[in-house]
Amino acid sequence: MKLWISLLLALAAVPALAETADWGVYQQGSALELAMDRNSIWVEKDGLVHFVNQERFSERQYDKATDIQYYIRRTTGYANCAKQQYALIGLEYAGKNNRHLYSSMFPVQRFAWNWQPVYQNSVADTMLQVVCYLAKTAPHKKSE
Repeated sequence: MKLWISLLLALAAVPALAETADWGVYQQGSALELAMDRNSIWVEKDGLVHFVNQERFSERQYDKATDIQYYIRRTTGYANCAKQQYALIGLEYAGKNNRHLYSSMFPVQRFAWNWQPVYQNSVADTMLQVVCYLAKTAPHKKSE
């Protein structure tokens, strides 16, 4: 638990620069590393929190829907911290050396968001805890 709190504090310690990603690793293993772009966190007028999450795999992955082989998957989403749920609205794939391979052309429109519940002690739970923690000091923006 102390390690997890230390990781959260480390994620919040570095100031954000809007033009570049600032990846903070919040979970790391031999096969997968999870990171949050601290510069992608902002709070909308309605309280939803915008984020970009990154999964970096040690082995090449395959996405059948797009027929793409990748090492890095980034998902853009919104979190509802009060309801403990999130919706993913965009996707990007990159190669081992971070070379861009694919990204969704447009984000999913708000009326079509598919809210995912978060179960305690799941990977999504850890992600949401990081997002909601970073949201406490994140800038506020108006909804588009």
